[in-house]
Amino acid sequence: MITEKLKQIPKFPGCYLFKDDKDQIIYVGMSKFLPKRVTSYFQKNHDNEKTKYLVEQITDVDFVITSSEQEAILMEEELIKIYKPKFNIKGKDDKSRKWSICLTDERYPRLEIVRNKTNDSPSLDFTSGFLCREVFNLIHDIVELRTCSYELSEKNIEESKIKPCLELQMKRCLGPCNGDITELLYKSKILIVKQIFELNIDSVKKGMVKTMKYFADTMEYEKANDIKVRMEYLKTLETKLETIRIRKSNKKAFELKKLLGLNFIPNIIEAFDNSHNQGDSNVAASVRFVNGIPNKSDYRKYNIKSFTGVDDYASFDEVLTRRFKRLIEEKGQLPNLVLIDGGKGQLNVAKKVFDELGLTDKIDLISVSKDDNHKSSIIHTTNGKTYSILSNTNYSLLGKVQEEVHRFAINFHRKKESKKIFL
Repeated sequence: MITEKLKQIPKFPGCYLFKDDKDQIIYVGMSKFLPKRVTSYFQKNHDNEKTKYLVEQITDVDFVITSSEQEAILMEEELIKIYKPKFNIKGKDDKSRKWSICLTDERYPRLEIVRNKTNDSPSLDFTSGFLCREVFNLIHDIVELRTCSYELSEKNIEESKIKPCLELQMKRCLGPCNGDITELLYKSKILIVKQIFELNIDSVKKGMVKTMKYFADTMEYEKANDIKVRMEYLKTLETKLETIRIRKSNKKAFELKKLLGLNFIPNIIEAFDNSHNQGDSNVAASVRFVNGIPNKSDYRKYNIKSFTGVDDYASFDEVLTRRFKRLIEEKGQLPNLVLIDGGKGQLNVAKKVFDELGLTDKIDLISVSKDDNHKSSIIHTTNGKTYSILSNTNYSLLGKVQEEVHRFAINFHRKKESKKIFL
């Protein structure tokens, strides 16, 4: 296993997790380019006795990929504090793993930073108190929530017992204390914060774009510009939250590996689907996800060349052969997991192609079939086992990947069909 994994080290920045024969993580390290760093452990003689002993203990390795060296540094710190590997000296102290940004349970909730959070309420959790404070301030720059701890009861607001503070003048608070806004408006801001907690930044962005366009169309340019400024803060926030997103993505990937009995952590997933019109305009498509996010530069479209008519199996045979022959020839980054749209038959075709290309031990392979409503339903593995995609939330990523490849293949097919109309 370790030999095959060393042949397929992700060509990314990230962290490596060395394991012993008991599947225990014994060392966590990071690198701005994983292949160079990881192979160095096995390609030279080490003078350091501790390093020698470490290498002797290694029987397996997993990888966590990131988009930058800085994120890899933060991720290494996270992983060391989580797993406390016996060969890591520094970073095991978990005192800083207690910072959380939460919402208070009040009529007009506010953000607060909590240490030693014990409940399961929605939050953003950090190993760095400094980063936690940065994110806390950025959220206030984006969403106008109150920061005061006054009791904003109807009576206190009606009797004007609370004087608005500077935050209202700075447009960092809606000022619920002065009674000029409705609870409904304030709740809409809370929903935005909850989307941020869920790392659903795209939805926040879409909502802000829509609001900005409305203000621009109604010639309320000052308000439109205010939204534009907040969107800049949102960009910064998205960068700051990337480490948390990767952490959550990798946690799901670890779980997927365990649940499906995979050989590799599915950080890089490719999916394939076919599309045709009763055998006409045969096309196929593939998509690639990295750490749970579409990597559109690696999306591919295929015109089927080897046959005409309806033959789903032949289509997958052609496309998979073309795709992976080229990746092998160009020494490209292989995915950890390949998902085929279909059932056991389509999966067997893919397995045959992988056997022929010598990829069986290098890439995990599954298929996902749909139900009568054309929704992702059953996961099929090469060992004959099946799993309901609705039985575990960690499977939701596979449904998302399948829906994306289906969308991409259908759109490609429609464009090809539309061109024929005008010929």
